[in-house]
Amino acid sequence: MNLKNDKKVVIALGGNALMQKYDSGSAEEQFKQTRKSLDPLFHFIENGYNICITHGNGPQVGLELLKNEASADSIPALPLGVLIAHTQGGIGYIVQQSLQNLLSKKGLEKEVVTFISQVRVDPNDLNLKNPTKFIGKRYPKEIAIEMMKKFNWHMKEQEVGSWRRVVSSPTPQFLFNGNSIKHMMEFGTIVIAAGGGGIPAYIKEDKGLRLVDGVIDKDMTSALLGRIVKSEEFFIITDVDHVCLNYGSNDVKKIHKCSSQEMKNWLSKGHFQEGTMKPKIEAALYFLEHHGEKVSGVVKIGVRLNVRSPNVLSVSACRQGWHFRD
Repeated sequence: MNLKNDKKVVIALGGNALMQKYDSGSAEEQFKQTRKSLDPLFHFIENGYNICITHGNGPQVGLELLKNEASADSIPALPLGVLIAHTQGGIGYIVQQSLQNLLSKKGLEKEVVTFISQVRVDPNDLNLKNPTKFIGKRYPKEIAIEMMKKFNWHMKEQEVGSWRRVVSSPTPQFLFNGNSIKHMMEFGTIVIAAGGGGIPAYIKEDKGLRLVDGVIDKDMTSALLGRIVKSEEFFIITDVDHVCLNYGSNDVKKIHKCSSQEMKNWLSKGHFQEGTMKPKIEAALYFLEHHGEKVSGVVKIGVRLNVRSPNVLSVSACRQGWHFRD
């Protein structure tokens, strides 16, 4: 076991890696699923990487918003930024405790720390007027129509017969406390940061930070964080089983190998869905263009990372090109 290594890795846990599609969202379920999802991290821990963990919060913040709406008659509604902070604290606690317990079982003495992270965005970002980010539970079309009428939600069909709420998703520009995260990683602490893509905020002249009503894509913020901490590797844990062209059609085609330029061309032609695969591809390209050396994705939640096992590694991208495996 090599516990000394100068390399850094940013590991992005999808919100669905912590809470499965049709889970109720109970604490017991989230702890159980989190323990499974953390197993691939030990490849990096045992090889001495300096680690930062980011995580999604789509299912969790969706539940918080549902609570907001359901109690609106008796309790003042909280703004979206505060709800994201709630999920950062709650999910951070679940990941931190689960990981600390797993480290103890393996006899490894490493500290785990959670950051409440704010991210600067442009208040005039056009994405704020175009909701594309999927959050919350999945509903059949009939119930989705009722929810839209009842709560005045924007909802879209994410998969055939599966509808989810969508909110705006501004582009991250700067991560506050990025240098602190970098220093803690270099000290050997496992850092949990940028949960849910971070809390979007902007600086209003001399009046300090102000909240923005939106949810930042966590993969894009993770790529930005990777640039700030000078991470060599970016590792995405997701429930998406493959990168495809013509997804959702009868002419679906899995991508096995391509260049970054080919990926950019497919991206520009709209092959990747807003709010799901598109931001992952954009984040991977951004990371590779800014210091990053390698982007990898794992789709088998609970399976330990082994690059020699073809059912674990779904996509590997580097500056020389992209490689995909079934």
